[in-house]
Amino acid sequence: MTLKTRLHDHLFNALESRKSALQLQRSQLSIESMESGKGSAGDKHEVGIAIAQIEIEKLDHQIALAQQQLQVLQKMDPSAAFAQIQNGALFESDHNWYYCSVPYGQLQFETMTVFCMSTDAPLFQALKGKKEQEQAAFNGRKWIINKIH
Repeated sequence: MTLKTRLHDHLFNALESRKSALQLQRSQLSIESMESGKGSAGDKHEVGIAIAQIEIEKLDHQIALAQQQLQVLQKMDPSAAFAQIQNGALFESDHNWYYCSVPYGQLQFETMTVFCMSTDAPLFQALKGKKEQEQAAFNGRKWIINKIH
C-alpha cells in the first residue's frame, strides 16, 4: 500500500468514526429529550425541548456533511499519481503535508500531521496546478512544493 492509499483509508476510517460518534450523540440527545418530556409541563420544559431539537438539527447537519465527505472519498482513486497539485493529490510543502480531498482539517497519520482540504480551500486555489519544486505566495508566505504523490 502506498503512503497516499494508507492515508486515504485512515481518513475514511476517521470520518466514519466521526459520523458514528455524531449518530450516537444524536440518539442520546433524542432519548434524553423524550424522557424529560414525560410528566413535565410548563414553559421551562418547552424551552428545554426546543433547545434539544435545535441541537439535534445541528447534529443532523454534521452527520449529513460527514456522509457527503465519505461519498466524495469513495469516488476518489487514492492510487492515482499526479504531477501537479489537483484534487486527490497528496503533497509535501516546506510547511507541512496536505491531502486535497475533503475539508477534514488536521489529521494525525503514522508519524506525521496531514492537513486535509477541499478544492474550495483558499490554499488549494493558490497552489492548484503547481508542480514539484515550484513555488507560490499565499498569506504573505512563500510555499515550495517538495513532493507530490
